[in-house]
Amino acid sequence: MTFPVALDWTSWAGETVRDGNYFDGQADTVLQARNIYGNVYFSEPREPAVPSLQAAAPPEHYRNNESQLAALTRIHDEALDRVTIAIVRGAPGSGRTTLCETWFHQHLDGFDRFFSVRLGHRAGTDVLAELLSMVGYQPDEMPASLEARSAMWRAQTAKFRVGLLVDDALSAAEVKPLLPTRAGSYVLVVGSGLAALQSRYSAREVDLEPLSREAALGVLSALVGEERFTAEPESRDELIRICAGSAAELNVAGSLLRRFPNWPLGRLIARIRQKGALASPVFDAAYESLSQDARAVYRFFGAHPGDGDVRPETVAAVLSLDEFDAEEVLQDLVEVKLIEDVGGRYRISALARLHAATLAGELSAAVIGYYARQSLAVAENALPRNWAAKVWPGFTAGSFDRADARAWLLDEQANLAAATEAALLEGAHEDVIRLAMALWPVYKDGSYPIELAAVSQAAAQAAQAASMPLAEGLARTQLGFARMQRREWSAAQEEFAKVAELAATPGEHASAVESLGLACFEPGLLARQQGRFEEAARLLEQAEVHLRRSLELAEEIQDERRLALARMHLAKVAAPEEAAVLLARAERELGKEPDNLVKIRLWRGRKLIEAGSFEDGAAELAELDSAAEQLGMHRERIAALRSRAEAALARGFREQAKAHAEDALSIAQLRGFTAEATDLLIWLDQF
Repeated sequence: MTFPVALDWTSWAGETVRDGNYFDGQADTVLQARNIYGNVYFSEPREPAVPSLQAAAPPEHYRNNESQLAALTRIHDEALDRVTIAIVRGAPGSGRTTLCETWFHQHLDGFDRFFSVRLGHRAGTDVLAELLSMVGYQPDEMPASLEARSAMWRAQTAKFRVGLLVDDALSAAEVKPLLPTRAGSYVLVVGSGLAALQSRYSAREVDLEPLSREAALGVLSALVGEERFTAEPESRDELIRICAGSAAELNVAGSLLRRFPNWPLGRLIARIRQKGALASPVFDAAYESLSQDARAVYRFFGAHPGDGDVRPETVAAVLSLDEFDAEEVLQDLVEVKLIEDVGGRYRISALARLHAATLAGELSAAVIGYYARQSLAVAENALPRNWAAKVWPGFTAGSFDRADARAWLLDEQANLAAATEAALLEGAHEDVIRLAMALWPVYKDGSYPIELAAVSQAAAQAAQAASMPLAEGLARTQLGFARMQRREWSAAQEEFAKVAELAATPGEHASAVESLGLACFEPGLLARQQGRFEEAARLLEQAEVHLRRSLELAEEIQDERRLALARMHLAKVAAPEEAAVLLARAERELGKEPDNLVKIRLWRGRKLIEAGSFEDGAAELAELDSAAEQLGMHRERIAALRSRAEAALARGFREQAKAHAEDALSIAQLRGFTAEATDLLIWLDQF
């Protein structure tokens, strides 16, 4: 295994050093390790990279952002004693990325290193791998986990003043693992959903404004030549007025003129005037110049829900195009600046989307229908539940590799959530249900409780409207778990009670009773950890009643998988001796389901610790981390590390316990488990 430092270590009591801990602060040199038994020495990349100090120069037609450049300079200069973050805001196509590149190009002498990365829907581990490769690390020198790669990146950036451009960020959580540590470093972020950067890191904002007349003329002249405008001053002024300072529209207009070099400027203006008051006559004129297939793809983007980027396969499937033909058409649209290529996926600007939406017609239903059908088929491979076939008899999931299916769902998460909202507005009730069920493998582990609640609430509403009680029960079950993830225990119990009322079969009723038991168990476990023992005893007793009843119901219907699940969950509240038997029997049925196997191992380790077998329990918990990380089961990783910390504390290994708790905190903070992070911070204060 690779660490931010190389270690000569030995195991201790069956526990091995794992990657994951990270430093959140400032220092010249940062050592990242767990418990160290042996010699320690720093390990640099085998082949350190040559320092990078190259930022893209602004294009020749770059104009009119002197005030924003000055604002970025002020933000940097006022905070040289810490890592500074600035968020550049403005409409897509307004030149946000170019502004950042221009600032760094002008100020590179203030930094030791410069890096630029684009996020989009890329996995954080991949982004960090790209950054670490820039400082010289080879793939075999990098740890596997997001937390450990972030730790390695922080250790490296503690040595240098770093300039970092983060483009196309979709959330603050994506940016957080990439932040450097050296005071004087500067991070410029382009994206959306970044409010947490302001509250947590005091990030400041810089807004882009429309281009002035002189700047707009400069952009057009640089694109197509100044002589093109000299002979037609009135048409020139009219075009500038129509574009209204929008860099996106000016680029489209310039691209059209460059594409048709023999057009008089007046011809473009005439075409624009002929179209009347659409969202943007410039885009309309551009649309008219496209081929039939290109027009269809452009309309697709107008019909596409949300503002996420799109796979070429999605375009091809919805429009019944050959995938190679779809790729060619997409590149044609990139060439005329109507869409942009985002690492092999494609995105349209908000301004162009407004125009494309006026042309989309009924295509929206086809896009939503595709996402609903495809995502549910993929989800049944990512996490087989067999509920889809019960709701829609005859449903078949096809065949997808489990890991590929999960990756597809993660990549399409934003699109699927947006499609859910659009489907509800359009009254496509069954599509809402399909999409909500499809998103469960992404949401179930707890990183997106607000989104899970919104999607599940929409599905419950749709199921009621469609008179589909089984689907409503499934939606309310998901909603109940969203309430639990947000620690809204009473609301969760109410949802599960409704699910029990909706149950039409013994199996459905057994599942609902089990969920109700878990809604009592989780707050009971939390109360016990926080020292509220009377409350914990009451809640855990209620949980045991429900979970034993669930097992009785499962025994009545003799469904082996239902029985295995009931045994696994009952083991959580059973005495260690009984729990060991329950878990062993559950594993015989569920052992081929990787996610449930992780849960069984988690509770086997916890029950061993509860019985006083600290070393055996800790060893069991240490072994599950790799599988849990691969499956995205970060809540289980946090729970396992906390239990390992409790076991170490019980044996008197205080520093080891603190290290495990800090590792759990690292995961909770980086993965967005706010409640768990708060619990761990409070607990760590007691060390």
